[in-house]
Amino acid sequence: MPQLNIFLGSSSAARAQAKAVITEFESATLKFLPWWEAFTAGRTLLEELDGIKHRVDGALLLFAPESTTIVRRKKQAIPNLNVLFEFGYFYGHFGHDKVAVLKFGEFYLPSDLGGYVHIFGSKGFTRSSARRINERTRTELNRWLVRL
Repeated sequence: MPQLNIFLGSSSAARAQAKAVITEFESATLKFLPWWEAFTAGRTLLEELDGIKHRVDGALLLFAPESTTIVRRKKQAIPNLNVLFEFGYFYGHFGHDKVAVLKFGEFYLPSDLGGYVHIFGSKGFTRSSARRINERTRTELNRWLVRL
């Protein structure tokens, strides 16, 4: 069986959660390329992504509440903007089916992302720690991986 290589993007605050995903899902046929192993200090994000896109078969972006902003006069939590950028970059390269969002915590996303592939991790999120990977997350992530 061929090996599937997936880029795994997250914020620094969600790195522990990303590591939990790797521990739970990585196997002989599935390898993750996490951002902290893929990026080289001193290079721009676009340079890095241009090199990474040819090394992976898809991308999983872990979204979690990172900061706050005002949206329509209401204070909202939002995901890390670099991770949101990475989502758009890989979506543009791979298309709809090979890019997924793994969502931990509650935060605002533009309505244009509402119909996109979302894998639900947990409604809760704690910076720099990991939530248990639940059965729903396992099922949804495996369903996405099978389609790759």
